[in-house]
Amino acid sequence: MRSDGAPGDVRTVDEVRALAALAHPDRARIMDALAVDGPSTTSALADVVGVATGSASHHLRVLAEAGLVERAPQDASDLRQRRWKLVSRGMRWSAGQFRDRPAAESAAAAADAVMLARDVDRARAFLASAEPPWDDVAVSGHTWLRLSADELAELGRQLDDLLLAWRRRDIPDDGADRRSVLAFVRAFPSRP
Repeated sequence: MRSDGAPGDVRTVDEVRALAALAHPDRARIMDALAVDGPSTTSALADVVGVATGSASHHLRVLAEAGLVERAPQDASDLRQRRWKLVSRGMRWSAGQFRDRPAAESAAAAADAVMLARDVDRARAFLASAEPPWDDVAVSGHTWLRLSADELAELGRQLDDLLLAWRRRDIPDDGADRRSVLAFVRAFPSRP
C-alpha cells in the first residue's frame, strides 16, 4: 500500500493480500471497530464482532500481515493486554487499477462487495430505527454530475480531504451527545 498524504491518512490499497483480507466480513467489522473505538485488545474486538477470541486473533494476524493493522503501544499498567490499531484512517481502491492482474481485480471486487453490503445494511438499520434528533440531521444525498475521469478522481480526493478534516478535528469537551457516524460516498459513471 502507498500513503496518499500524511502518514495515517487515506491509503491506496494496491496489494492483493490487503484486498483479500478486506473481503472477509469479520475482518471488515474488526477494521470498523478499530476505526470507531480506537486501539483495542483481541478479546474486546472478539466481543464487538461476535466471534471467538481465537477467530479474532486469526483475523488480526491476517490484517497485520496485509499491512492494515499493527500493534498499538503497550500500556505500562498492563503489559499482558496487547492492543491493535489501524495503520491508516481510510482506504481507497478501484477494481480498474488491477485490470492487468485478474486475481487482484477479483479480490478488489470482492472487497468492494463486502464493504458495500455492510454500508447498505447499516443505512437500512438506521432508517428502521431512526430517532430524534438524529433522524432530522442524517444526510441522504443524490446528485448527478457530468465529469471527466480526471474530474471524478479530483472529486474523490476532495471528498477524502473533507471527511478526514472532520475525523482529525479536536472533539470539544462540551457535553454534546456525539455518536459514531458512518459517512460513505460512492461516485461512479451510471445512467438513469
